[in-house]
Amino acid sequence: MTASDATINARALVIDRASETRAALGQALAEAGVATIDYANRQTAALGLIQNHDYDVVLCEYDLGGGMDGVHLFEACQQHYLLKPSCIFMMVTGERRQAQVMGAAELVPDGYLLKPFSTGDFIDRLNRAQRRKARFRAIDNAVRAGDYLGAVSACDREMALRPPNEAEDFLRMKTFLLLRLGEHQSAVESSTAALDLRDSAWARLGLGKAHFGLKDYERARECFETVKRDHELAMESYDWLARTLSVQGDMTAAQATLAQALQRSPLTAQRQTALGRLAERNGELDTAENALSQALNLSRGSFWPDISLYCELGRVQLARDDIGGARRTIQRLRREVSSANEAVEPICELIEAAALEKLDDRKAAAELFEHACETLREQDDPLPGVLIEAARQAYTRRRQEAGAALVRSALGAASDDPAVIASVESLYHGLGEPEIGRQMVAEVTRDLSQLNNDAVNAVRDGNLSAAADMFINALHGRSGNVQLLLNAVNTLLSCVNQQGWNDHYMDMAQRYLARVRKQDPTNGKARQLADAMRRTRTRFGIDASGQQQPPAAA
Repeated sequence: MTASDATINARALVIDRASETRAALGQALAEAGVATIDYANRQTAALGLIQNHDYDVVLCEYDLGGGMDGVHLFEACQQHYLLKPSCIFMMVTGERRQAQVMGAAELVPDGYLLKPFSTGDFIDRLNRAQRRKARFRAIDNAVRAGDYLGAVSACDREMALRPPNEAEDFLRMKTFLLLRLGEHQSAVESSTAALDLRDSAWARLGLGKAHFGLKDYERARECFETVKRDHELAMESYDWLARTLSVQGDMTAAQATLAQALQRSPLTAQRQTALGRLAERNGELDTAENALSQALNLSRGSFWPDISLYCELGRVQLARDDIGGARRTIQRLRREVSSANEAVEPICELIEAAALEKLDDRKAAAELFEHACETLREQDDPLPGVLIEAARQAYTRRRQEAGAALVRSALGAASDDPAVIASVESLYHGLGEPEIGRQMVAEVTRDLSQLNNDAVNAVRDGNLSAAADMFINALHGRSGNVQLLLNAVNTLLSCVNQQGWNDHYMDMAQRYLARVRKQDPTNGKARQLADAMRRTRTRFGIDASGQQQPPAAA
């Protein structure tokens, strides 16, 4: 058995709690010709490696311990765009877990490997996966450049070269990209084409998301219910079904759906947060407080801590008339989060302002609220969750314009984050104006998508300077979402490398990259762009401080 040429110079990651299994998988990869192999024994260590390296192969044990599994890890990588399209992600498990893995493998692109396995069988599987995934390298390049329309076109070109039965992988990637771009009608068409080939969970999930984006909530609900029924380990179907039920006004069923999901997968901060919000809306404040406390604990120990959860927990405690509990949440925040984090003070002030309002000290409450809002206005990248909490209090004070402005700022920073969108929807539902919330989400998403597409088209037409100025003008005075910032950095660096050194462009690229790192510290593309920035400075003889370096001695 010999290794394929594709494995030469490949980099792989092995994730397994058992040292002997890690060693066996590493040996098999080495015999397959993989040049560099890294190892992790838990999810957090794996995510740390994935954010710092560009992997070609990931072999992940299904059972990662502590209630976490390989599907959780894969979903996190997809959510934060940490794996390139051509990366092979394969689940590894023993016979005891075979049923669960087979149930979840539908949603993980490259199947599973059952232990014990022979090296020959493993190399055969790896070679087949590599031949299949090698076709995605052109798409890798477009995705890395932020040219998602180009990546969609690359999928179409690949499908045109193959018979329909070999098109599913490209339909899957195309659907993923279209949903990310907000092209929901096109996503309906691509996922429907995939379902014509076979009834797969990923395609039905994609179809449901596309219908949701088109506000066809009944069809979306049917899709998510079907996946939940036929693939009970497809946890994403529970989340989307709950969200759809919420939009349809069936809050009780939505909460019950999330409760079912948490019975199977309790260690997910976003799911606990969603349950807490629904329980609050349903008046089940004990359940809400417990879920938000769980979410806070999970978020604090994750790669993506969300300290705005302290706001939500304090609000629920105040709804229970537990002023002491809310103030203890303030103390907990100060104890658990560094005072250097600029979000700490406005969060504390917002919770305390609401507590003072409860105590009828309205003058002091108003002063604290105003100071918190002023602080948020001065920050480059205020947390979306804190902005939404400030908006909630603004509306309570009958300051509609201020509330709407705060919501737009939150969406501008995270228009592609389902948790932020759900929080906005919850806010306006509580105000009795759910349609206004949905319209605001749609407007901000459409505007940002149009801006991104216009700039990318300008790049494709060779007008880099126009694209760079589009991004700078759009991001002036607002943080922008992560993808917009990344595309702006990529365009600015391309402009400098093609047209020559530009202090203003490089300064803005540095600022935008810093914003991305703050909002999404593990973002894989940000890592690549930081390296591209370093190489650009080196090319022009500029050090990290911006000073030109003397030429090297002859």
